Amino acid sequence: MISKNEFKERRNKVLNFLADLSKEEKVNYKAVLKSGSQKTFANDVKYPFRVDSDFYYLTGFAEPDSVLVLDPHASNPYQLYVQAHDPLHAIWEGHREGLEGAKKNFDCDAAYDVDDFNEEKEPNTNKKSSSTKDVLDFVHSLRTIKSNAEIALMKKSAQISIQAHRVAQEICTTGIYEYELEAVLCQVFRSQGASGWAYPPIVASGANTCILHYTENNQIIKAGDLVLIDAGSEYQYYASDITRVFAADGKMTSEQKDVYDVVLQSQLAAIESVKAGGSFAQTHDLTTAIIAEGLKNLGYIKDKNNPEEIKKYYMHGTGHSLGMDVHDCGVDKKTSVYIPGMVTTIEPGIYIRDKNIGIRIEDDVLVTKDGYEVLTQELAK
Repeated sequence: MISKNEFKERRNKVLNFLADLSKEEKVNYKAVLKSGSQKTFANDVKYPFRVDSDFYYLTGFAEPDSVLVLDPHASNPYQLYVQAHDPLHAIWEGHREGLEGAKKNFDCDAAYDVDDFNEEKEPNTNKKSSSTKDVLDFVHSLRTIKSNAEIALMKKSAQISIQAHRVAQEICTTGIYEYELEAVLCQVFRSQGASGWAYPPIVASGANTCILHYTENNQIIKAGDLVLIDAGSEYQYYASDITRVFAADGKMTSEQKDVYDVVLQSQLAAIESVKAGGSFAQTHDLTTAIIAEGLKNLGYIKDKNNPEEIKKYYMHGTGHSLGMDVHDCGVDKKTSVYIPGMVTTIEPGIYIRDKNIGIRIEDDVLVTKDGYEVLTQELAK
């Protein structure tokens, strides 16, 4: 759990950033972030609400239609605009913190009814919202480096996902539908305390393993099929992201195994490359070189140095930042270097469409001072 003090430290960093920016540009800047609104599924039925990650990162407040104002020049630097407590809403929809709860439980300096929020009525004409890009870039730089509390939540999310993958693999047999495995994944996520999935689970068999973001999960799993499961839970707003591939009937063909071994070799080498000062680009280049060599040795390509040939079979990046969002913020995969506290996925793949062979192996890796820690290591490959 993230403590109130940690949320406060995050806000103070943003307030100091705004104060420095104001001093530099001689304009009194403030920041305005919104929690988001609950979307409608059909008629008057609504989707479950998931708060905006940046808003939650700074507040810990998870109600819809709320506004955060951080203003280093105001007498109340930390302001929350929230929905007022409503007894009727409490009966039908549940508890709202209201103004008193926002002040008492979320430590804001001042709380107001969100209906009174109007950014255009700012009384000080020499004060304006900082550019969204400026503020969000700074917040995202903070989110990139995980605290000990965040790492603990991500480890818990990883453990839940490991359990879900294990159960799905155990019950998999030919003749069942992909969605039956999806149902098991989601059941384990919820039964272990996760809010649900961090992204729609991919349960792909046969030709579907070659569709990178396949989510229909509606085909029968057949003998001879590979099964690719890409699924991760969200636990207290922190994600995990794991991919494993196995044979539906328990034994890969020699060709499937050969491709799997190339991907596994590239993934293990990529994980070994993760260290402070190294870069996402270096990891990707290393992975690509190993995959290219393997594709050539297996006869799929003629020129291991031809990017266009390689991209026919390996067309995505080796990994991405992971945190509150499964594709987390704050990292440019072309230029960013590894810093202790970052968490990245490592997920190379090879996709042979005319053979229905799609292989991707993915783990979550924490950058440490001394190297790395694989948060999903306990799930066998």
